[in-house]
Amino acid sequence: PAHLQWRPATRPQPRDTERERDTDHMRASSSLRAVRLAFRPRGGFPLPRALSTVTRRPYESKQSEYLGLHNIADNKGARRKRIRVGRGPGSGKGKMAGRGHKGQKSRSGSGGLALFEGGQTPLHKRLPKKGFNNINRIRYTPVNCGDIVARIHEGRIDPAQPITTKTLFDAGLCNGLRDGGVKLLAGGLEGLTTLDCPLTIEVSHVSKEAKVAVEEIGGSVSLRYFNKRALRAHLKPHKFHPALMPGPSIPPPRLHDRYLPYMEEELLEYYDHLYKGPEAPDQPAAPPAQEGGGGGNVQKA
Repeated sequence: PAHLQWRPATRPQPRDTERERDTDHMRASSSLRAVRLAFRPRGGFPLPRALSTVTRRPYESKQSEYLGLHNIADNKGARRKRIRVGRGPGSGKGKMAGRGHKGQKSRSGSGGLALFEGGQTPLHKRLPKKGFNNINRIRYTPVNCGDIVARIHEGRIDPAQPITTKTLFDAGLCNGLRDGGVKLLAGGLEGLTTLDCPLTIEVSHVSKEAKVAVEEIGGSVSLRYFNKRALRAHLKPHKFHPALMPGPSIPPPRLHDRYLPYMEEELLEYYDHLYKGPEAPDQPAAPPAQEGGGGGNVQKA
């Protein structure tokens, strides 16, 4: 019959209103479904692709245009539901809570066996050992001369002012600052010749090449020692009360030769108890005066 002849599926024409589009879509879907049922043979042979599937409209989210307390939520899959064990057989984690029957691994506190290998010599003991970790090593944050020159050209560092560790920190050159402070290196030192004025740099350590390059253009490099608290106060003074601001740090004895030529005057001025003063010339000690009493004989000089 003519009404059962196969015709390719046609997409519904766009309508002006959403209701007309929905009505047209439902009408096309129902007609295709009826044709598919009418053409289904008993033996079964593959239907044309146009009749085997029914076109569906894509899902249209109806989210609001702005984010508010009424629609704020985590993304799907961001939070997973916690597995609650020991809550009956219907949950799948009931009687034994997924641990099985008995044994060491079913007991509490059995998870701290990361390096245990059943009694045999573990791997970290079978491997040979070489070298050692120096617990007194001072770790510096490297900063190249070329990076300082680039920040000067960008206007983030004023070359006319002394360049301290805080200046480099504020310019973003040592964000991950270590406890040892900043060490000035000679990378990009050819850029120092493009500056109009000499540099005055104060860091915790400097390489020989970098110091010579800065001094050749008329600048100077001085060293300053910081302990952990003094370094934090130097970088973030707003976090310290003015009355509790730490003073200059005293370097350990093994670093006296490096820092005392630059910090000795400041340390002696701040810590008065470290200054012993000039030694007096050797003089014979005067004998104690004897107090007269009773009828003792008193010798006259």
